[in-house]
Amino acid sequence: MANQDNKSPESQLVSFLSGNPLLGSCLGQKEMDDLLGTLPSLAAPSANTVQAWTEAMMNYQRDTLKLWMNPWSNLTGQEGSAVIEPQAGDRRFKDEEWKNNPVCNFLMQSYLLASRAMCESADASELDAHDQRVLSFYTRYAADALAPTNFLHTNPEVIRQAVESQGQSLVDGFKNMTEDLQSGAITTSDPDGFTLGENIAGTQGSVVFRNELMEVIQYKPLVEKVYQRPLVIVPPCVNKFYIFDLNERKSFVKHALEQGQNVFIISWRNASQEMCDVSWDDYIQKGLWTAFDVARDISGIKKINVLSWCIGGTMMVTALAAMSATERRNIVSATFLTTMIDFSDPGEVEVFVDQKQIEGFHNRVETSGVLPGNDLGRAMAMLHANESIWHFVINNYLLGKTPPPFDVLHWNADTSNLPKDMYNFFVNNMYQKNLLKEAGGVTVCGKALNVADIDVPCYFVSATGDHIVPWRTTFLAKDLIGDNVEFILTEGGHVSGTAINHPVKCRRSFWHGGESGLNGDDWQASAEKQAGSWWEHWHAWLSEKGGKQVAAPEQLGNDAYQPMEAAPGVYVKEDVNQNG
Repeated sequence: MANQDNKSPESQLVSFLSGNPLLGSCLGQKEMDDLLGTLPSLAAPSANTVQAWTEAMMNYQRDTLKLWMNPWSNLTGQEGSAVIEPQAGDRRFKDEEWKNNPVCNFLMQSYLLASRAMCESADASELDAHDQRVLSFYTRYAADALAPTNFLHTNPEVIRQAVESQGQSLVDGFKNMTEDLQSGAITTSDPDGFTLGENIAGTQGSVVFRNELMEVIQYKPLVEKVYQRPLVIVPPCVNKFYIFDLNERKSFVKHALEQGQNVFIISWRNASQEMCDVSWDDYIQKGLWTAFDVARDISGIKKINVLSWCIGGTMMVTALAAMSATERRNIVSATFLTTMIDFSDPGEVEVFVDQKQIEGFHNRVETSGVLPGNDLGRAMAMLHANESIWHFVINNYLLGKTPPPFDVLHWNADTSNLPKDMYNFFVNNMYQKNLLKEAGGVTVCGKALNVADIDVPCYFVSATGDHIVPWRTTFLAKDLIGDNVEFILTEGGHVSGTAINHPVKCRRSFWHGGESGLNGDDWQASAEKQAGSWWEHWHAWLSEKGGKQVAAPEQLGNDAYQPMEAAPGVYVKEDVNQNG
């Protein structure tokens, strides 16, 4: 038998990570390979790196000694005696036992000191930009995973709950864990808390068109007169469309209807293995362009307004650039929510985008025919692991609780698979090679694209706290598309600032009207900050492009497009595991 002591440090680290029941749930072989791939670069550290490592270790040893040499404070839990405190906003240690119980307090501080030393050492490694980001990211991920809150024997709340329930909480937690293992995803919202068409995605409408790729839904008007030109919404195909229609208090669709918009929306189909050859061109031709034609035919008018979000926005950019100048004149305006054209800085997502990882995903989708939506969901959850992973590990498995119904988390977990060809085109041309911003860099529907050809009035919205699509990167669109671009920066995140930002009781603000020719930060400094939701500013902008107001249609669809089924339709109900 081989001597375990002869194993390389890299293999020992792999064994530890994969053997940890919590780490192993979300840190797969691909992620571990990417982390370990950065280690050879550390073999010859610079003098600055060595100095930073030395300082980090000396600080760790000094503060650990303080912790050990202060027994009275640790035993009494006196306020102000702590060597280190959790950072503001860190809710992992909110239970009073972490402060009042000397053993728990000592354990917490020991962990925080070790975690700080790990992360400071990783951050000081001076690798190339991408490797540095990867090393820092996975070091923080590992440090978060090793928190004492994540383990049965070191979490006082878990121990207390187990004693008080006579072990029932552990039984319930094991049941929750086995159910999640079967589904392949951590439950983040009560799965029985929402029913599509009833208490979520409940705005009245009808499916008026369906093909093998999408459904088009037309919504029932809520006012007597509507703008003549319809609004067509293109959601991302990685999640379901109903982020725009969660409930009456949050629904973007309902609010647009109340403002007199005649709203159509695409509901993308969840890709199955049989759809592996569906291409980006198919999404443009059979998706966006077809939906535009449906809205035109039903409304009886050629000119339309369009709105898109995230990858749906990238699709929209390519769809507009691939049109002829004559065809583009029928697009009166285009609104883009959190949309990148220049992918030079994709933000935190960059840790998942390099040649090695792309090849790994490529090999997987070549075999399965689709990129599983659960894979995308896990990757996004890793970006905020404490809130999106470990919180639910503790709540669901260690405490044995069922998470309460939460519409945003319910939608977030309702992911979709992506077809192989479409996914490969998107990642290779956008994230890996960043060709969309280059004239002639990308060919869509037989046309070499130049985004500068897009002369449609555009309205770009980004959020200050968006960790998936950084606002400074989306801001670069102002220099890539024609002069008629309105840029809006809102407070909030990828979802909470954009698709969800209802004016009622809105506590956020947004910036608009900044000076031209500036970088993002200087533009923000020159812009006007206005309290409230950007939705109302957008409706004022869009109303000038809606045409005259006409009597609202009494019936949805028309003779050629008969209503097929009540909203939210059929495709939205397809489960990611059903077609994976």
